[in-house]
Amino acid sequence: MGATAFLYILLSLWVQDAAAILGFTRSDFPQDFVFGSGTSAYQYEGAVAEDGRRPSFWDTFTHAGKMPDQSTGDVTADGYHKYKEDIKLISDTGLEAYRFSISWSRLIPNGRGAVNPKGLQFYNNIIDELVKHELVFSLYVCGGLVG
Repeated sequence: MGATAFLYILLSLWVQDAAAILGFTRSDFPQDFVFGSGTSAYQYEGAVAEDGRRPSFWDTFTHAGKMPDQSTGDVTADGYHKYKEDIKLISDTGLEAYRFSISWSRLIPNGRGAVNPKGLQFYNNIIDELVKHELVFSLYVCGGLVG
């Protein structure tokens, strides 16, 4: 069993158990309440040296050994390669929405000037996949340190 399938099963069991333990169901929420999930580009995408992405502030920070466990965002959840599987899991789990952020060092690698066509295509692909699965999405554009 792949790691993705295992996580899906684990999440499904947790959601079912949490509802039973906490004593609530979907009908306990307003009809227009939207259940969703989200990711942060630096913590999710990985692929730090692919398709024109340049180092971000966070890459510089973590590669300087500043993290207690010496971790970096080089691989992370590998969402750059697995976003289709992940979006399918979001849909299959019954969630209705997805919020994500942009890695500006992937979209505009030099910080100013030209947009990286491969970076733009990546985010367009994510949006296309979200639309395919009929998920509401929102793009978190700013906040904290840019990654």
